Amino acid sequence: MNKPTPAASDIFAALAGQWSLERDLGDVGRFVGDVTFEKAEPTKPEILRYREEGFLTRPDGKRFDGYREYDFVLHKDPAAIELLFRDPLSFGNRYVMLQFGEDATDGLCARDIHPCGEDFYHHCMIWQDDDYFETKIKITGPKKDYLLHSIYRRKQDD
Repeated sequence: MNKPTPAASDIFAALAGQWSLERDLGDVGRFVGDVTFEKAEPTKPEILRYREEGFLTRPDGKRFDGYREYDFVLHKDPAAIELLFRDPLSFGNRYVMLQFGEDATDGLCARDIHPCGEDFYHHCMIWQDDDYFETKIKITGPKKDYLLHSIYRRKQDD
């Protein structure tokens, strides 16, 4: 028996909480850290603040700490989750708009493309279930050509 396909609102609600993150950056290295999705403001339940923090380890062994933040905004019409930048240069601008519905071999997929100068970020979020999802971001352009593959696992309460 097939389980029902979750709506964008179901996926959005399931994101809240603590996650572990492992990101393969190809030749650049590997990022490992923690992610928190929490309500940005009590009066705005349709916005979750995303914050990742952790360490990038390069192939030469050098290690750097880092973080990234986005706002995840739930839209009803069309049903989608929009990711907005929180960095000072692009604050509030759209990164991608994810509309779920495409079946992938390993989950439910949402895709969008973000242009950044002459480069393009081909973003794919693959929702497996309430405890596991992935993103695959293929970056192409005159100066960039690599894949960021991130795996998110819900942290279990101790």
